[in-house]
Amino acid sequence: MTAHGVDRAADEAWRLLDPDPPLFASETWLELVADRIEGSHRRFVSAPGTPDATGFFGTVIDDSEVSESKNPWQLLFEPCSMRTLTPGATAAQAAARAGGPPREAWFPSLVLMYPGLECFPAGPGRHRPSALDHAVADLVDRARNEGLKSVAFLYVQPEERALAEALRRAEFVEFPLALRCNLRPPGTSFADYRATLGRSAVHSMDRVRRRMAERGVTIAQFRLSELDDAQVERLVELRLQHRSKYGRRPDATGEREQLLMLRRNFGDRCEIVAALADERIIGFCLFLDAGDVRHSWTNGTDYTDSRSKDTYFEVCYYRPVEDSYRTGRKELSFSYGAESTKLERGCRLDEVSGFVLPLSDDGLEPARRAAQALAGGLARPATESHRKTGE
Repeated sequence: MTAHGVDRAADEAWRLLDPDPPLFASETWLELVADRIEGSHRRFVSAPGTPDATGFFGTVIDDSEVSESKNPWQLLFEPCSMRTLTPGATAAQAAARAGGPPREAWFPSLVLMYPGLECFPAGPGRHRPSALDHAVADLVDRARNEGLKSVAFLYVQPEERALAEALRRAEFVEFPLALRCNLRPPGTSFADYRATLGRSAVHSMDRVRRRMAERGVTIAQFRLSELDDAQVERLVELRLQHRSKYGRRPDATGEREQLLMLRRNFGDRCEIVAALADERIIGFCLFLDAGDVRHSWTNGTDYTDSRSKDTYFEVCYYRPVEDSYRTGRKELSFSYGAESTKLERGCRLDEVSGFVLPLSDDGLEPARRAAQALAGGLARPATESHRKTGE
């Protein structure tokens, strides 16, 4: 790793690390989507060319005011939009913040995560404790040698048990970062899915489908690669309406570039579930197929067309779940936030972790106090304990 530069050897080692990597760790994905993460991007490979070869993707972030989803200090010490804390955890976090370090003390920071808000090791050593221990120690040593102030592994998924154990052995401070909303279709048929929902959710689904039929709205599914430029532009229009409704600044160029990039490079892995009226798209959700998991990536609605009312739940939840039984896909990911809405439609809530290691002599104890304040403090919807599981 070179200071804020390009490590050609590491880039080449990354390309040789795994002949069939997970989508988020693939060279094409990182080259095209890494700009969603600020900072100086790095690829790290420990023990290259051996059975213990283990890789991580990360970034060196200098700016302590970096956006909250990539800001380890803010995620640990401050409230953030992607989670809700219990009142007790909120008060305890505020007390920990008052006695903690200023955010500038943690930057520059080495943040390990993929564009896609996940963190996992790549390569043949990814499940081997000794290989992971060596890779983590190597990362910390390199960060110290560069004069960085902290190292953070963000969005470690609950399935990454070996990585979590390695980080605990290395004395990283673990804290609950957010609740992931995933849905694994239960049983063998859509009827089994319906049976897991509460009565009001089933009635809501039936009402949505009845109203759509009355309005002449139909559902279609197609690959993003099948869309021409005019159809992509229609998706951009719906994305802009979505952004406007939720108070985000318009960014037609950014939305267009993302959709065209996905069509050009991942068009056959991107499925559009669309609501149509008079053969015109009035609502859609784009799902990105990452193998065992389909990620709900982006969506939009034509709020100027009254027929679009209620289509959101059909294109984002009901039809994709129903389709999963036909295709045999295992899991749907709906990312973070809006837990109540997602829980009512069958998602489970899994705690995703952050791990941070301040590199100053006096930084560890304040981080531990803040992590303790957050432990068990992610607020869960009251309906969670009442939903039928059926899984």
